[in-house]
Amino acid sequence: MVQTRFDKQVEETAETVAFGIGRFLAGRPLDGVKRTDATFWRTGTRVLPKVEGRVSRSSYRAGWKRLTFRISALAAAGTGGYQAGWVHQDATLATAQQIRADPDPALALLEQMGIAAASTAAAGTAAYLAVTRKRRAFQREWILPLHDALALPLQLPEQTDPRRYLHIPRNFNDDDARIRVDVPRRLNFSKDLVADIIATKLALEGVTFSWHLSGSKTYVTVKKTRRPPSRAVVTDPTVHALVDKAPESAPVIGVGAGGREVSVDLDAESPHILVNASTGGGKSVTLRCIACQMLHHGSLVFVLDTKRISHPWASGLAGGPGTGRRPLEYWRPRAPRP
Repeated sequence: MVQTRFDKQVEETAETVAFGIGRFLAGRPLDGVKRTDATFWRTGTRVLPKVEGRVSRSSYRAGWKRLTFRISALAAAGTGGYQAGWVHQDATLATAQQIRADPDPALALLEQMGIAAASTAAAGTAAYLAVTRKRRAFQREWILPLHDALALPLQLPEQTDPRRYLHIPRNFNDDDARIRVDVPRRLNFSKDLVADIIATKLALEGVTFSWHLSGSKTYVTVKKTRRPPSRAVVTDPTVHALVDKAPESAPVIGVGAGGREVSVDLDAESPHILVNASTGGGKSVTLRCIACQMLHHGSLVFVLDTKRISHPWASGLAGGPGTGRRPLEYWRPRAPRP
């Protein structure tokens, strides 16, 4: 049986309606174009590759949020239509006939409502700009430059909204502040380069990076390394006596069984020290202990901090760079420009 053009149009219309209902209930974009990595349960953080045109904020929302908004709007419209067309049908018809017979009062009312709405919108816009002035300045000075620098290493499309993956508080310079940057999965990027860009663009010093590259959410957190106290106080008199009587070339690095001191002899035939431990095992603390005791005795100490975050305690001490005094020399390489 030959299918007519009308039958084809009916089938295409029915198919379009069915797909539209499916997208509506699934919380997907009604045009069928997926622009972000958002799923039904998870909010999107980045724009998908090869997406053209402007990406609205609703494209980042999770599917259940879009579905909730659509059902609420549909319920509100249906309730209003039911009240006006069925419950108060007589009043609605009477009002329509009155407007048709004499439209001037209705037009005057609409004009007044338009003026009031325009005034309210202008006042609301002014209030919004005043309230968000600091936030917009923060976005312009810190967020956007960081986004521009990270776009290429993280392979982010130009339509990506930086507020969706850069979670930076305004007080990010405080010691207890926590910075989180969502990074894409299944993409190759240099973690060292990304870390250097974040530290350079936000003018951060003495921070640690924690990478979470497994699971459904992949991100990196940046926290400030707590500065050690300016003065080390030894409460145990036994340890205090051991440190005081230790010679300049044999700093104490610990106390063994029976109160026996553990030291290193820098005047031995081969004065080399190897400190080997896992992360958090105390390598930097041990080296700091040796350096502080040698500084106490007036020795010359060179601190080579290649990571720029291992020994921030040495920056600014008497004898450091810019003080014109010795015996401390602190060298920290400059971060490369992105």
